[in-house]
Amino acid sequence: MYRRLSVIAVLVATSLLTPATAAGVGSGLPALHVTGALRAAPAKRAPLPKIKLVRPLHVKIGAKLTILGENFVPGKHRDTIVFLRDGAPAVFLRADSATKHRLTLKLPSKLTHFLVLTNTGAQGPTRFRLRVLARRFGASFTSKRLSPTVLPRKGGDGGGSGPPVCSLATAKLAPTADADKDGLTNALEAHIKTDPCSADTDGDGIPDGYEYESALDLNSRALPYPGKRPYPNALDPTDAGIDYDGDGLTMADEYTAWVRYGGSKFPLNYSDGTQTSGGPVAVTPQTAWADINNDGVLTDDEKDVDNDGLTNWDEAHGRMQPNWWTVIFSTEKPFPVTFRPTDWLDPDTDGDGLLDGPDDVDHDGYTNAEEVNRGPYWMQPFNPCLPDPHSRTCPLHPPPPDSAYPPYAQPGGYTPGESIPLVYPRS
Repeated sequence: MYRRLSVIAVLVATSLLTPATAAGVGSGLPALHVTGALRAAPAKRAPLPKIKLVRPLHVKIGAKLTILGENFVPGKHRDTIVFLRDGAPAVFLRADSATKHRLTLKLPSKLTHFLVLTNTGAQGPTRFRLRVLARRFGASFTSKRLSPTVLPRKGGDGGGSGPPVCSLATAKLAPTADADKDGLTNALEAHIKTDPCSADTDGDGIPDGYEYESALDLNSRALPYPGKRPYPNALDPTDAGIDYDGDGLTMADEYTAWVRYGGSKFPLNYSDGTQTSGGPVAVTPQTAWADINNDGVLTDDEKDVDNDGLTNWDEAHGRMQPNWWTVIFSTEKPFPVTFRPTDWLDPDTDGDGLLDGPDDVDHDGYTNAEEVNRGPYWMQPFNPCLPDPHSRTCPLHPPPPDSAYPPYAQPGGYTPGESIPLVYPRS
């Protein structure tokens, strides 16, 4: 019975069956009756949030950032501010408080992990572009003029005394030292042509030591260092977004996981030079849910670095990202409400005390883990009418045909009195 129902669920979700046909497949399925409300005009969509002013434009971790604009959602923790810098994943932070025209946020220490590295290997001033998610996502990220520069909590203003000035000459005098604290000795950097005084020679946001180690992993740790494509290359400023080892995570993704959960220590717990960083991990009965390809081994994409019950790939680029579903089902119209995706490096993205796996993004009564990989159905977690059009958040008045979303969408739309099978009946 479950197998038959799962087929119906997928076919209805992808509009391959008409309601009449679906209702005839398998008996005993309750039906949702569509009334004349279908002919009602579609509800007016919420206006897009817009950023008009950010102050201060130079702000330290731990200080308050104020954003002025329009169409924010008043209240505490109801709006999300997305911070994005080149070569790193986006960071989603909840605003501490908001009015329709003002957001405030005390910059948390978690943002420190996303700051660029200076010549000394410490985190330094970093410009972030911003975008607000209120009832809808803002149209775009801020321009340079409206993008604040975030400074480390200490030593972020470039003032005060610091370590002696590094140069190629001074580095040569101390070949076994690591002047820029990137994990590579001065002598090794001279050999591979990277800068011993800069932790990130090519300026792509990934330190030289990480790219070097990833290249060795991909090349079976052969020497000399394979510092040319197709390996991670500390001299290539364009490769942070490349997935060299083919596990679905970019080098920037895996580097960020290494910083956050590996303590920036060698050997790499997440390397873009191997799909099984740290060696193969055998699947156990407790982790069988994460084995996407059922090969008995968990690769880096199938691991759960933040231990929230969802795989790394699902949260970073897969089924916990709305855009993934729009590519797979490109002919479907999305649900009109924008639900926030989860953060693969944060076990509790929305801060409600519930881990992202057992949480419920679209509030339809089915957990995120159940919708993407646990239950008998494979359904997107961003449409509360899937798998159950009788869920507590599925609209009571189905949409008109020209804006219908699954499971109400079919060629030609619906007419009053037609029934739609309930694809996941409650017990």
